[in-house]
Amino acid sequence: MIKTRNVNELQVGDVGKIVELATDDRIIYGKLMSLGIIPGISVRLLRRKPNIVLQAGYTKVALDHRLAVFIHVRLQ
Repeated sequence: MIKTRNVNELQVGDVGKIVELATDDRIIYGKLMSLGIIPGISVRLLRRKPNIVLQAGYTKVALDHRLAVFIHVRLQ
């Protein structure tokens, strides 16, 4: 079984590939997708406080910790 973590468990500088958006809530799922947070892309954690900041390619996305918990990644 592949070990995955939610984004809140990562350390600054960690790089991982998004493997799942773990929610059945269509609003949350749609919001993450509209921000470019989609399964299959690689992200790097840039900051944890006051909000989560992820870099995906040339894009930086700031997320509330309550949304970040739904993003599951496999560390690279």
